[in-house]
Amino acid sequence: MASHRAQKVSGRATALGVVGVTAGTVALLPAASQAAPTPSIDQVKAQINTLNQQAETSGQAYDAAQEQYAKLQQKVDGLQAQITQEQTALSTLETSMGMQAAAQYRSGAISPTLQLAINASPDTYLSEAGMVDQETQQEAVQLKMIAQEKAQLAEDKKNATAALAQQQAALAQAAANKAQVQSLLQKQQAILDSLTAAQRATVTGTSTAVHTVTGALPPVSGRAAAAVAYVKAKLGDGYSYGAAGQSYFDCSGLMVAAWASAGVTIPRTSQEQFYGLTQLSSASQLMPGDLVFFYMQSGGPEHVGMYIGNGYFIDARNTSVGVVEGNLDPSNSAYSYMPVAGYARVG
Repeated sequence: MASHRAQKVSGRATALGVVGVTAGTVALLPAASQAAPTPSIDQVKAQINTLNQQAETSGQAYDAAQEQYAKLQQKVDGLQAQITQEQTALSTLETSMGMQAAAQYRSGAISPTLQLAINASPDTYLSEAGMVDQETQQEAVQLKMIAQEKAQLAEDKKNATAALAQQQAALAQAAANKAQVQSLLQKQQAILDSLTAAQRATVTGTSTAVHTVTGALPPVSGRAAAAVAYVKAKLGDGYSYGAAGQSYFDCSGLMVAAWASAGVTIPRTSQEQFYGLTQLSSASQLMPGDLVFFYMQSGGPEHVGMYIGNGYFIDARNTSVGVVEGNLDPSNSAYSYMPVAGYARVG
């Protein structure tokens, strides 16, 4: 997510070509260069904001891939448990039929059903089993169950193999998104390392206090009260891509953790939250606990924070400032400079 000084990066992969400042260029800030004009602090600030926004895009994509991986793991676990049960049931049925066949062989007479099962193909057996003597119908039922168990077992094994392949693809995507985030953060750090301490504070916004709210905030009750209390308690905590607590969060992870503390489960990424919750048409409808979204892209907003009243919201902004307060009013000193994409209500 972006901040009013250093935009944060949300969750989908974006191109890196937008970044036009290298560490070497920024290093020219303290001293003049004969090779290229020295970028201004505002230009460097804009470039850091762009890197933050790109990193957050990749970070939200990482969250989505991790979420998909977890869901696929549940599917694989369920299929594997089902396969184990089916294999046990099949073994029991086959053992039972084997014992019956052995007993009949010793007595010198194998029933028509068993003869049919031994000598015919499964398709032939199933089509002719109904023609055997009434006394052997129980054997026919057992053999039909064996055929059905085998068919279901084969289908479940096929589904498990496909789910495992999808799971590995999700894991690979998550790793690629994480690598993208790390690359962007390294570029950002190289730029920041070339600045003086005062310049870094100006560029990243770290000179701004975590607490900026002035005046009394409106009362809030119910589950929203618990969610709002949670984000307030997290002010000053750190930012980490893919994190959802206890002391580190990304933008959507903070929203998930806050509402989980109120006993409510919401989607994991900012895009899923925007499209999966009840959207509001304007800021005038906002109530404490509602979500405010920023940086609309083709797949949805890249950043999200929680409204706490009087135009203020709390968000996990970026790696430079962590969890902070911001304001939607451009005239407010805590204005975030992040373009609003929309609003949504939980429940």
